[in-house]
Amino acid sequence: MGTQIKLAMMATAIAMTFTSAQAATLRVGMQDDPDALDPATSGTYAGRIVFAAMCDKLVDIDAKLGIVPQLATAWTWNAEGTEVTLTLRDGVKFQDGTPFNAEAVKFNIERMKSLKDSKRKGELAPIDSVIIVDANHVSFKLKSAFAPLLAVLSDRAGMMVSPTAAAEGKEFSANPVCAGPFKYKERRARDVISLEKFDGYWNAAAIGYDAVQYLYIPDSTVRLSRLQAGDLEIAERIAPTDLAAVRSSKALALHTSPGLAVSHLMINVGNGEKAGAIGKDAKLRQALELSIDRNVINKVAFAGEFVADNQMIPPSSIFYDKSKPAPARNIEKAKALIAEAGGAAPVVEITYENSLADGRVAQIIQSMASEAGFKIELVPLETASAVERYLAGNFQAYIGNWSGRADPDPTLFSFFGKEGSQNVNKYSNPDMDKTLGEARASADEEQRKALYAKATDIYLRDLPTIPLYHPNWFYASRANVDGITIFPDGLLRLTDVKPAK
Repeated sequence: MGTQIKLAMMATAIAMTFTSAQAATLRVGMQDDPDALDPATSGTYAGRIVFAAMCDKLVDIDAKLGIVPQLATAWTWNAEGTEVTLTLRDGVKFQDGTPFNAEAVKFNIERMKSLKDSKRKGELAPIDSVIIVDANHVSFKLKSAFAPLLAVLSDRAGMMVSPTAAAEGKEFSANPVCAGPFKYKERRARDVISLEKFDGYWNAAAIGYDAVQYLYIPDSTVRLSRLQAGDLEIAERIAPTDLAAVRSSKALALHTSPGLAVSHLMINVGNGEKAGAIGKDAKLRQALELSIDRNVINKVAFAGEFVADNQMIPPSSIFYDKSKPAPARNIEKAKALIAEAGGAAPVVEITYENSLADGRVAQIIQSMASEAGFKIELVPLETASAVERYLAGNFQAYIGNWSGRADPDPTLFSFFGKEGSQNVNKYSNPDMDKTLGEARASADEEQRKALYAKATDIYLRDLPTIPLYHPNWFYASRANVDGITIFPDGLLRLTDVKPAK
């Protein structure tokens, strides 16, 4: 009897250990609290990290920015580049059991194009109609040739949500349902977003955790401390000044990638009364650019770990224009431009999210620009309030952080196209619109390079925004987490991520 009891106790202990191992939770420390959990209305990088676990896309990118299958397994273009037909993955279901098929794709594209608050309207505007060929094939007919379409579909515009859930009439973002490896469980505002593994996921065998928690920890030092203490498995956006601590720790691992992102000082050039003198005169914007030293910003704020640059497209892109280096700091020339503009340097109010990184950048700009005569007033705001002002164009200058895209179009058209989704400062230049339109229509890589070089010339002359630097992505994890690979888009993909054995 005693032997039987001991055996039963051993079996229970083994079962408990097995259950504990199987019920592993991945805790991820996040710098920002995501906005709406709806791919159609979301506008934050933090949201994209969460979506990477919840919402599969029609296509994805690889480490070299190539387009690769996800929910679509193949695609063919017509000769004119005005229609693409996608072959859809068979047997996929949304997290509520709704089948994923051509009808679901048609629903999603039309929803994103028509939903009142959709931020994807501009991205999907080239699609004229969606044609269901059969259950596993769908065609997009375009208004005209649009080469960047697949790159656009590799982000939120290509994320598929359940038509059943989205049509229920309730606020979708309060209970999102997608076709990704993890399904929504709960959200506590400014605290945590909890997801649980979706056993019906088409690639479930490659998912190594049973749950994911995204914890809002805005202070990068606190994120690292909690990682070091074992309260987190992963922390995103490690501050460059903390990299030495990660690199020297045997308990931690560093995961890096050159980024597509850009940090830039956007100037309000035409959105209401906030535009001011600097928004109305390009010479004053050129003077402001010449009053700052991007290399100093990189060295002082980021320990030299980022890439100081004057372009919106990063050097890692084949469309980057090497012939247009950032101008050296020149205070005398800045003062001369101010004099040409007809008066003293104006007061410039800089709004920014109150993060350690943006705060440092703002203070450095304030100090350097003052030597040319600019009086810089700083307005740090909590993230949600800052983003709200940004989207409303309620700023004179704003430190923006754009996570970048695999193709130049979603960046350049978004910020500089008259109808661009990020053109909140109301920049307008017909020559720019024409150039970006021609680049969209061309499938020839060399022709697109020449057109984007022209576009770069235009925005570097007009300076509706002043690019400052390109961040590299730095994630840190506990050393006992395997399979993490960070791509240039900076997203944490959870396929093949698992506890180390």
